[in-house]
Amino acid sequence: MRIIALIMILSFAENSCAQDIHFSQFLTNSFVLNPAMVGVQKNDYKATLHRKSQWASVSVPFTTFTLAFERKNILPSHSIGLQFLNDIAGDSRFKTSGLNFTYVKSVATRTENTFRLGAEFGLFQRSIVVDDLVFNNTENLSNFNFTFPDISLGMANQFFLNKDLLLETGIAFFHINKPNQSFTDVDATRLNQKINFHTALNYAYTDNLSIQPKLVFSSQDTDKEFLLGCDINYLLEGENDILLKSGIADRLNDAFILYFGAEINYLSCVVSYDVNTSSLTNASNNKGGFEFALVYHWKSKKKIKIVEKEICPRYL
Repeated sequence: MRIIALIMILSFAENSCAQDIHFSQFLTNSFVLNPAMVGVQKNDYKATLHRKSQWASVSVPFTTFTLAFERKNILPSHSIGLQFLNDIAGDSRFKTSGLNFTYVKSVATRTENTFRLGAEFGLFQRSIVVDDLVFNNTENLSNFNFTFPDISLGMANQFFLNKDLLLETGIAFFHINKPNQSFTDVDATRLNQKINFHTALNYAYTDNLSIQPKLVFSSQDTDKEFLLGCDINYLLEGENDILLKSGIADRLNDAFILYFGAEINYLSCVVSYDVNTSSLTNASNNKGGFEFALVYHWKSKKKIKIVEKEICPRYL
């Protein structure tokens, strides 16, 4: 029955850290993880295409798509970012789409230590389609779509313990303004504030091999999420160097995650798969969903000033 599908949709939302979108490749998507991490790439520019699809084995797939652009040091110590986000969930086609703009200020307190502060402003639209839903009681839904602003702040620190060890730590506060999410004109349903804490240790074991243990903890109202993982990168040297990327992670009581991908000539592609381990396994048969991230970063082209030699005139 369609009412059962609605109940399942609500259950999935609860297991997906309340109303918020989340990614398994969480370090790839700075806008969702921590605004202060926007613009941390090595090169000046970064473009990211990120897509996740899940629950196809249980219901209409939940799909999330983001396209982001980041500019590092647009002015000295000032970085910016822009992200488009589109998320559609289940039979109700519960849709969230909009833009995030992020500004980051970085301060180097010491040569080996950099502190970053980020502010993010978003403007989003949410909508729902009830044609395929059946309610036991009459629902007074009058706003089938609405627009709301969203404000978030983040802090992060990058500290080189030595030439081979980089520790990245941050905390972010999302939905500070607690925007109204109600589909009725009567009730005011606020989007709960959310806190993300994350840390990662980048260890260059050799010139070709690096290891990155990482974790993120999220808290939103009564919903908690803890994700612990480790990435392993290996550089294959050749005419075109290829950086092989792999990793594993565990979102406790929810999913086991596998990663694999590669980077060549500043273009990176990583694919991951969530193996469902939550209480929904009877319905999902352990099937979670695929996620892939395509990242390209590049340097700005600097104009080379050509100094023409002046020929001294010859006098007789």
